[in-house]
Amino acid sequence: MSEHPGFAVPIAASLAEFTDKLIARRGVEQSNLLFGGQIGPATEALSARTNAIGVGDLAPAFSLPTAEAETWRLAEHLAHGKFSSLVVVFYRGTWCAYCNIYLRGLLEIQSQLSAANAAIIAVSPEAAPASADGASAEGSRFPVLIDHGGKVAEQFGLTFEMDAAAKNVLKSSGLDLEKRNADGRWILPVPGTFVIDRSGRIAYAHVDADYRNRPEPQEIVATCRSLRR
Repeated sequence: MSEHPGFAVPIAASLAEFTDKLIARRGVEQSNLLFGGQIGPATEALSARTNAIGVGDLAPAFSLPTAEAETWRLAEHLAHGKFSSLVVVFYRGTWCAYCNIYLRGLLEIQSQLSAANAAIIAVSPEAAPASADGASAEGSRFPVLIDHGGKVAEQFGLTFEMDAAAKNVLKSSGLDLEKRNADGRWILPVPGTFVIDRSGRIAYAHVDADYRNRPEPQEIVATCRSLRR
């Protein structure tokens, strides 16, 4: 029986399987350039941060445009008082297969989050309509917010820029983030998942410089259930 009811396999296994396929497709040398050129700079950026947000901290009061050109505000969400908790997911963009695997896993638990009286939003530097189209393709049923220049990701202490070798590997595959990101730069968030309680404090935080690692969705459900009122 699966350790994660409702899933064919844990997220970690799906991510590892994709990594194996990526290495088989690109070869070890290119794959290592791609991995190292992102994980190394992300690790350095996180270690240099003095503003990293963790459990017990107040979440930055941010507002961002949605893919539908509306504005989403954390202060308004908290003031409304409808939900016991809020899941905030920083993802790199719809071009990132690891992010897509993770977001699909979150979609699978959305009914469990709703039962725990939790809401969820996704935050990405990718510009509309790419974010909106990608989210639609994934069947997203939660707001996708556009973080121009990674300003909100920076408030959470997550931003970094991959090195030139990794950029070249992506460009050779037709992925130019200067064209996909809202501000025309290669600034990305280290993938982070946060749960914010009713008071605006961080109750759960998962940040990993290795973008191939993501938390199991059931960890997030468990936190949200503990916060339900």
